[in-house]
Amino acid sequence: MSAFIGSYVPLIVRFNQIKHEFTLYGDFRADLVIGDSVNNTYCFIEFEDAAQDSIFIDKGRSTSDWSPKFEHGFSQIIDWFWKIDDFKNTSLARSIFGSENIEFYGILVIGRDAFISPIDKARLTWRLNKVLVDSRKIICITFDQLARDIRDRLSLYPLIYEAESQAENFIVKDESDR
Repeated sequence: MSAFIGSYVPLIVRFNQIKHEFTLYGDFRADLVIGDSVNNTYCFIEFEDAAQDSIFIDKGRSTSDWSPKFEHGFSQIIDWFWKIDDFKNTSLARSIFGSENIEFYGILVIGRDAFISPIDKARLTWRLNKVLVDSRKIICITFDQLARDIRDRLSLYPLIYEAESQAENFIVKDESDR
């Protein structure tokens, strides 16, 4: 199931490297890393909780505040990006990733859909689309969105199998007509 989170990154095709509690150069720890060693692409994932105040906090004003949990998770990913950039082109980076230059992404999994108002959802989407870190977007999804996406992706497998079987039958029939 962990590997499916890497499917948010188009360049991760193989999901051939998965590590929970990955220590990044001794200073930081990602909850999960999914990698494709052939494409040299990695996704660093931070999980926060799914509480009502995970993303926004209602302080009695018309606009809610960003929660400390969200800011903490987002800032951790920024620190990972800094550390990866700081160590690029080193023998240590080569020994860890097999390459000096890797393509990398960050994902923050936090909160629940039911706890986000429509206006706060718009603010979250705007922030995630407009704020770049080292020219990279940070992906943020709720636990609900993650569950829906995994369910939807898994539901495609029987359809793919059925389509492949129909294609094989068509090819076999076509060859027998010759």
